Amino acid sequence: MGDVLRTTALLPGLKRKYPRHSVVWVVDEDGADLLRNNPYVDRILVFSPEHLLSLVVVSFDVLICLDKDPGSTALATMVRSRRKFGFGMNEHGNLSVFNPASSYAFRLGVDDDLKFRKNRKTYQEIIAAAAEVPYHDDPYVFSLGDSCRSEAREFLRSRRIGRNRPAVGLNTGAGERFATKQWPPAHYRKLIRLLTTELKANVFLLGGPRERSLNRSLERAAQKRVFNTGNDHPILEFAGFVEAMDVVVSSDSLGMHLAIALGKPVVALFGSTCPQEISLYGRGAKLFAGVPCAPCYKSACPEMTCMIEISPESVFEEIRKVL
Repeated sequence: MGDVLRTTALLPGLKRKYPRHSVVWVVDEDGADLLRNNPYVDRILVFSPEHLLSLVVVSFDVLICLDKDPGSTALATMVRSRRKFGFGMNEHGNLSVFNPASSYAFRLGVDDDLKFRKNRKTYQEIIAAAAEVPYHDDPYVFSLGDSCRSEAREFLRSRRIGRNRPAVGLNTGAGERFATKQWPPAHYRKLIRLLTTELKANVFLLGGPRERSLNRSLERAAQKRVFNTGNDHPILEFAGFVEAMDVVVSSDSLGMHLAIALGKPVVALFGSTCPQEISLYGRGAKLFAGVPCAPCYKSACPEMTCMIEISPESVFEEIRKVL
């Protein structure tokens, strides 16, 4: 879902290049809500057998596939289009590129030295080049309806939480694929103490079902002004809580991308993934310990040195700068 959000940054450039075209976006069901009310998307097709059948009948002027997964590349290869950009599948079932300009994005997936150490381009720059769309540092395009803010507003009202203190959101999760993105619970506990005592901030615990146990333990360990926002919110309702924050602390996850999409300052924590591919648009800071083994893109690690070495004090100082 984070990839869906950050790919929306391509939409303004597409409209400038193809001003009379309509945009059809094929997306997994989980990511569809992130495109609701997007002014640049004319039709959302949720990945399903019914829509797959219609896609192989329709003919497009332009097709752009930025996903390297086999299902997406096979579909992109099958769909009829006058021009294709990005990734497809060859007759041997292997990943291939539709246009030479996508070769750099392809190489990032197979050349660790290029991806981990040499590349300095953001994801937005990379996909703009692959789609052959001039890059203008466009922001994410994300529309949050007023109804999606109601739960967060009621949460603040019912607990009589005023706006006279800084509101710091801690998005404690790391997603399902990479446990290596997880910041240690002990670091969160120390950061909470610094925020509530030194800054007199209100701290809000953000996360999904996977973070239920962690957030409850952080809430119990805190002395004051720590609020657990719950772990069962639909994605747009969760975004309403993110929008209510003055600053968000997050690892490289959906919560981080939602904060970026909503224009919130972010203190982003990187370990196993590449910080250079993420643009905060000048809001906040990226912290990366830069240990020799990172980034690695491994899903698990017994050491977790890359995240452990991002100290609570360094995160606190970046929050202080933002506020």
